[in-house]
Amino acid sequence: MKDSVLDTLGERKYLRGLLGAMPRGQPVVLVGSWARGTAVSPWSDIDVLVVGEGEPALAPSRLQVMLMSSAELRRRLMAGDDFPHWALRFGVPLSGRKAWESLRRELLPEAPWPDSERKLRQARRRWDAAEALLAMGDVPAAEEEVRFAVSHIARAELLSQQVFPLSRPELSSQLEAMGKGNRDLARMMVRANSPQPMSEQDVRDALAFVRVRLEAEARPRSASQ
Repeated sequence: MKDSVLDTLGERKYLRGLLGAMPRGQPVVLVGSWARGTAVSPWSDIDVLVVGEGEPALAPSRLQVMLMSSAELRRRLMAGDDFPHWALRFGVPLSGRKAWESLRRELLPEAPWPDSERKLRQARRRWDAAEALLAMGDVPAAEEEVRFAVSHIARAELLSQQVFPLSRPELSSQLEAMGKGNRDLARMMVRANSPQPMSEQDVRDALAFVRVRLEAEARPRSASQ
């Protein structure tokens, strides 16, 4: 991982300390948009997955460190969680490359396709949180939640069409490539992830868009029950 990725001395010191503190051979893996080279400021955090035991020190705000045992990685993968699937496909090992490649060879061939319904449930939870935050007048926090909600819907749509979602900044292009039926969602992805903050009306419009999409997704299931 190049130092140019890390904008502050604190981030550089933390990551070097994390790599030095891990037992030899333990995988520390860069995931998300930084792994794909598609990060967009100011929304893209630096996401790091640590596979193993222990408790990493508290990270600087832009560094998101996730700790997961290899057993949990397997369990979540087999349960249809797209995160471990994504990490195994696209993650860039910063240390423990041999152990990480071994996990990839062992787990990916037997992994089921990720569950699109899981992403819709996550979108609903983010939508609920955004609604509550907007009602309290916290527009920036509501914006962050609705950004996640739109991304979850985009991932659900791609997964339902057997297209594996890439990093968040790449989702709009993937949706566009699927045809005109997904262009509204692609445009909303672009707006929600623009470097320019959303206005309160933008957040309300995005919430309305998410609500309509969630209702449309729920309708066939309700009718079949």
